[in-house]
Amino acid sequence: MVGDRRTTIKESVGQPFVNMLLVEDNQAEARLFQEILKGTAFKRFDLVHVKRLWEAIAQLHKESFDIILLDLTLPDSQGLESLDSLVQQAPSLPIVVLTNTNDEELAVQAVRHGAQDYLVKRNITQELLVRSLRYAIQRKQAAEALREANEILELRVQERTHELETANKRLKQEIEERQKVQERLELAQKAGKIGTFEWNIQTNTVTWTAELKALYGLLPGSFGNHYDRWLQTIHPDDRPKIEQDLWQAVQQEQGLDTEFRITLPDGDTRWIAVKTSLFHDHEGRPQRMIGIHMDITEKKQFETQFLRAQRLESLGTLASGIAHDLNNVFTPILAIVQLLPLRFPNLNEPTQQMLKSLETSAHRGSELVKQILSFARGVEGKRINLQVHHLLLESQAMIEQTFPKSIQIQSDIPSDLWTIAADVTQLHQVFMNLFVNARDAMPNGGTLSITAMNQQLDAQQVRIHPEANAEAYVVVSVTDTGVGIPSEILNRIFDPFFTTKEIGKGTGLGLSAVLGIVKSHGGFVDVHSEFGKGSTFKVYLPASQATDLDVPDELELLFGHQELILVVDDEMAICQVIKTMLESYDYRVLTAHSGNEAIALFQAHQTDIHSVLLDIMMPGMDGLAILPILQRLKPDIQAIAMSGIYSTEVVVQAEKQGFQRFLPKPFTTKDLLKIIRVEI
Repeated sequence: MVGDRRTTIKESVGQPFVNMLLVEDNQAEARLFQEILKGTAFKRFDLVHVKRLWEAIAQLHKESFDIILLDLTLPDSQGLESLDSLVQQAPSLPIVVLTNTNDEELAVQAVRHGAQDYLVKRNITQELLVRSLRYAIQRKQAAEALREANEILELRVQERTHELETANKRLKQEIEERQKVQERLELAQKAGKIGTFEWNIQTNTVTWTAELKALYGLLPGSFGNHYDRWLQTIHPDDRPKIEQDLWQAVQQEQGLDTEFRITLPDGDTRWIAVKTSLFHDHEGRPQRMIGIHMDITEKKQFETQFLRAQRLESLGTLASGIAHDLNNVFTPILAIVQLLPLRFPNLNEPTQQMLKSLETSAHRGSELVKQILSFARGVEGKRINLQVHHLLLESQAMIEQTFPKSIQIQSDIPSDLWTIAADVTQLHQVFMNLFVNARDAMPNGGTLSITAMNQQLDAQQVRIHPEANAEAYVVVSVTDTGVGIPSEILNRIFDPFFTTKEIGKGTGLGLSAVLGIVKSHGGFVDVHSEFGKGSTFKVYLPASQATDLDVPDELELLFGHQELILVVDDEMAICQVIKTMLESYDYRVLTAHSGNEAIALFQAHQTDIHSVLLDIMMPGMDGLAILPILQRLKPDIQAIAMSGIYSTEVVVQAEKQGFQRFLPKPFTTKDLLKIIRVEI
């Protein structure tokens, strides 16, 4: 149990020992840290847990610690005041701050007040916690070693006026002590990837440690005794600012604290942090600047990944917020455009083509919403055994009607392609994204070639493609004769939000969605491009062992037998169009536009009602709240959830509430009839 007493977390014999003080008022959080530290192989931790700041101060007077983990929200102290109090009590101890908020300004302030690191509780993993503890201790050790070295150097200056015999004796002692400090500093530098330097400002000479030059990928002696060669290693975009900051620190008689990029001899870019102190001579003039260089590339990479994750989360939140309303708009459009040919069977050819274009546009808008949602939130598609031949021919027919006449479309799609297990909608999205990208790459016209083939990959081909396995694949190739992709950006084309198109003409999500969908099907994508000559995208999809294809049900087989269906949606247009669709296929329908109206209708007709379609996102009482009431009236009621938001989380939530099926908006007549037929 973690309490106000020592709890030892044992590791293998011989591991280093770390005595840690945890200041955390939340007992559950303290237990979590105990469990995290149990599994680490880095050190053996002796953990002392206290819940109040005054208890922590009292504990510091009782025994020594190697590091402190401090929660900034305590019952008897708040925020940076807690940190200031502990720094005052134990200035030599490294402190890692814990908080529930991801506040960059607070993190910077905490470091300025003496903290070695800043951790957000919900993001803490074993690896992150152990690395933070290790780096905090190492940084504090290096700082302490540097402080001790500075004190000794100052002491040497002060003692030059003492008697010769005493000075010689003390000088010998100082040399021995400095050697010990130097050894400790070198060990700390090697462990923490830290290098030090000393700049004599008055003589303009610099002493660099071997560890510092190793950070820059250079051999000892590469910098000489000046800083000019060092400046040349700084990234050209950062160099002017760093040189200005360096001399500004001297003029303002203060230390330098900055970060910049460097370019290694092999062309790789790394991030370096520099922290220095400025020392004066006996006349008060700036004399020496001593500091450390630290490789912070991993930290910068983590920050970049975190910002990307935040951006994706924001996209998911925005998309979810508008998807419901957008799909409510698309639902009646898509349904009505399918019902009109049934009501008016004698429409002329131009009118039928206009209706077809309207249906295609509604589908395209709906697929755009699904594309963003599937990328940002994750949507699991329905896999069936299908023949790519048919899907490619359908897609080809669509682009032949919509692409400019200046683009010639050629295809070689055999009818004997192997069967694959895939989601039809997602694969259609993959091919259409590739076709549209090919079209955009040929603004002045060209040739778009679509080919497909069966291919059994051998061991040699697997070595070329790390994502592949030695198995059978159906390979679909999309080739254009367009502008091509420059080699310097070829490895970035699948990155989220990366696009070379003008603002408003590309989201940067198309190829990201392609790669994500293909990988989710167990396949991979191969790209070949030559700038100015065109590109080829090859999609490898694993062949299925199944031989029978899943044939969609014909609408004629989906007629009802006068079953009574209750439809509940706050959008009157959606209720009316669903009612028309179902009645056209021999169903009876009751409609309700609110929770109270739905309950009243259900009470009046519960004996006859066979199934209910409930919109789970309505103002007031939504479908998730209505269903339990209906189930109390009729426990075996068949319930289908409807929503304009289609994500894994929403589907799981609906299933937990008791819905048997989920119908995402917008939907076709066939989608509606099939899901109703399953329930019947």
